[in-house]
Amino acid sequence: MAGGRVCHHAGGHPSFGRDDLDNNKWAISARGFNDRFNGKLLVQVDGRTVYNPLSSGVYWDAVDYPLEDIERIEVIRGPGASVWGANAVNGIINIITKAAKDTQGGIFSGGGGTEERGFGAFRYGGTIGSDLYYRVYGKGFSRDRQFLRVGNPNDRWWGASGGLRLDWQVSERDSVTFQGDFLGSEAGRKDLRPMAATPFVLTNAETEVTHAGNVLARWSHQFGKDSGWALQAYWDRFEREGDKGFADLRWDTFDVDFQHQLPEVARQKIVYGLSYRYIDAFLGPSTSDGGFGVSFPPSPHRRPQLFSAFVQDQLTLVEDKLSLTFGSKLEHNDHTGFEVQPTGRLLWTPTKRQSVWAAVSRAVRTPTLSEDGIGTRQLPSFPAALGGAPLFARLAGSPAFKSEELLAYELGYRAQATDRLSVDLALFYNAYDNLRVAVPGMATSIGAAPGTFDLPLTFQNLMTGKTYGAELSASCQLADWWRLYGAYTLLEMNLHADPALPAGTRTAGEGAEGQSPRHQVYLQSSWDLPRNVQFDLIGRFVDRLNGFNPSGIGGGDVIGAYISLDARLGWTPGKNLELAVAGQNLLDRHHPETGTAQFLRSSPVEIRRGVYGKVTWRF
Repeated sequence: MAGGRVCHHAGGHPSFGRDDLDNNKWAISARGFNDRFNGKLLVQVDGRTVYNPLSSGVYWDAVDYPLEDIERIEVIRGPGASVWGANAVNGIINIITKAAKDTQGGIFSGGGGTEERGFGAFRYGGTIGSDLYYRVYGKGFSRDRQFLRVGNPNDRWWGASGGLRLDWQVSERDSVTFQGDFLGSEAGRKDLRPMAATPFVLTNAETEVTHAGNVLARWSHQFGKDSGWALQAYWDRFEREGDKGFADLRWDTFDVDFQHQLPEVARQKIVYGLSYRYIDAFLGPSTSDGGFGVSFPPSPHRRPQLFSAFVQDQLTLVEDKLSLTFGSKLEHNDHTGFEVQPTGRLLWTPTKRQSVWAAVSRAVRTPTLSEDGIGTRQLPSFPAALGGAPLFARLAGSPAFKSEELLAYELGYRAQATDRLSVDLALFYNAYDNLRVAVPGMATSIGAAPGTFDLPLTFQNLMTGKTYGAELSASCQLADWWRLYGAYTLLEMNLHADPALPAGTRTAGEGAEGQSPRHQVYLQSSWDLPRNVQFDLIGRFVDRLNGFNPSGIGGGDVIGAYISLDARLGWTPGKNLELAVAGQNLLDRHHPETGTAQFLRSSPVEIRRGVYGKVTWRF
């Protein structure tokens, strides 16, 4: 119910956290460590990884598809690195689009409202001969700005995207898929930047121009019902540049992946895979200030490679009752060398309506290009020890930075209590090692800016942590026309920086405890009413956040708990026409969802109430 934003649906699972940072930026996380650049969540679209190699996380504004073309969004809670690889630490979001065969004919949808000023999408699918199916699509949008208590947040956003997909059934056993997408957008941003001259802080408002595109090909061969192989290759390009010269970011990703599912033998189902990834990145410094704000030493050009292999065995111990799945992924990256990520999972099905499972897994978050080498100055302080001279904290990458590690223990229970009621419970305990903390060095004079000083902050693996919690959900079909879904999430976080570090460093690192809500509640009710009318309500409770700004930069470092309510009313007067009206954040005129430290703002952006209408026509 967000005007066609994929990120709202991908991050809308009640076990995940999703915060709107402003009109074009989001933070989505699972089981803690919520941040725009969350490195512990892996996201894929049709087998293509959209992980950001510069600073981890996902640029969600570049993941834009018509919702009508998405078959499903799989949400995997907990580590999945034994198959998915590094950075699948706390969760996975797997977005799968529909086959071209399932999108025949045309769809046009469009609408607009208060915040979603205007949006439209077109898709058409057809056939070439009897075995080749295709679809093409295009979409565009324009969003208004959100609310800032002082001034203009400068976060308006508009863009357009398009793409195609071809599915060719070559033979009874072989199929080939070819697909590609492109995107262009302009998004405003506003933040505070360091500068070398008085007053040493600049209020920056600029427009970021983004271009992205990808091409993917997949050949699948089936030997039988449960065996076959797939060979996939893709190229993905991302470009982003600010019109005020903040940074010039470009990277091309080339990836080849092979997977083979062997026939079942002796109650064992074995699958293995091999893959190779090459990234060609250019990370240009900020040009408007001669690189004073952002630079990428030792070189703006980076060309990391990743080699990986995995094997997984699903062993049936007792027919229809007990099975064991175990396996591991072995990876080699240019920064930390070899990484091993094993898992073991036991599934017990005492009845056809109940299952109990337990798992132990290891996963890692590998260093980003920024952690390997970056120079980013923060806003200055004016300590008395330096006579009130400006002191700039300067984040610096380090080739010695290691992977962050997770050892996870999970226990779950699922039950189909009745034909109308199902329940799911998951418990987890996560032990983290080698977590990142920025360690200060010795202050030195900045030669290019006399009278100013740098305080280097080097990324080091000097923090450990433990998180534990529970995720409970239930789905109930109260009547043929009424569905109810509810969920509750509990999260406890305890982070411990090395006690030998300065107190301020420990506070900044351990402040991540407060970046994720302790309690979350989700409730969705859907009614299929007479005369082809549908009505949906979604309510969320999100607990307070107090860790986004532990150092007090700009103030406003506590975000209060809030309740949000979204609603949608749809009417289908005919087989090919649907009319809908939706409201977002209906309980507040505006409210903040994250703190100022995400963007070094003087105050957080607040998300407005919004209403929009939508028309969908199928032909």
